[in-house]
Amino acid sequence: MHVADLAAANPLPPGSPAVLLLHGANLCLEDMRMALGDRLARHFRVIIPDRPGQGFSAAGPGDLASPAYQVALIRALMRSLKAGPLIVVGHSFGGLIALRYALDDPEATHGLVLINPTTHPRPTGLPWFQRVAGVVIGRLATYTMIPILSWMMIGRLTARIFRPETPPSCYPQRSHLALALTPRRFHASLREYSGLRDQLNAHVPRYGAITAPTTIVVGAADPVVPPSIHAEALAVAMPQARLLRLAGAGHMAHHAHAEAIAIEIERLAGSLGLACGLAADAAL
Repeated sequence: MHVADLAAANPLPPGSPAVLLLHGANLCLEDMRMALGDRLARHFRVIIPDRPGQGFSAAGPGDLASPAYQVALIRALMRSLKAGPLIVVGHSFGGLIALRYALDDPEATHGLVLINPTTHPRPTGLPWFQRVAGVVIGRLATYTMIPILSWMMIGRLTARIFRPETPPSCYPQRSHLALALTPRRFHASLREYSGLRDQLNAHVPRYGAITAPTTIVVGAADPVVPPSIHAEALAVAMPQARLLRLAGAGHMAHHAHAEAIAIEIERLAGSLGLACGLAADAAL
């Protein structure tokens, strides 16, 4: 699995958690690196994998729609890196993977930060265009028309996922967004979506079993993963979680609101001693 492992510039005491950043659908690790990775690496070891099938990570033989499969691969990576305790941060589909990580490895999950997570099925089912896409977009279209059309529309696609906020300068280039539009990654994304509704139905009853300290970051103006269906419903299922609402924030809230989210990650870092250390360093 392809991964960026960022060493802390000012390491915290031994035993402090590392931060695992999990990107959303149709993206790769560079999205999380440019939004949060470099900022968090001031203090934490930061580990950012390309999730299976995305970026430069192979899909492997398993079912990409299965959070259990993806988490098994990521946990194996964490063991190989000797990562220790983790604060797991997931955006969008990566939020569902983060939740599954906490369920499958509660001892290693020191805390969760979920940014506009995908957590619940839409009451009305998939939007019509996604249902149609699942039927008409086969391998032929994936390897012929889709890459060309996507390249032509990459600026419009970027604006769409960031709306109503403005994307960072040169976002498609800096995030390597074009990787997601290549046939192999696009096909992997379709595989993720194919069983998503069933996976969400299976996970909803289990959210209440998660005991890790959790912050749910809500982009109040997110039109991609509507808060009323997902993040706010998760907050009901996890009443112990802290709900952080970002007024006017869209789906890609971890970019424009990186500082507020980084503060939440630092808040979850653990003991009062760690918090004081972070505060003292920030004051210098």
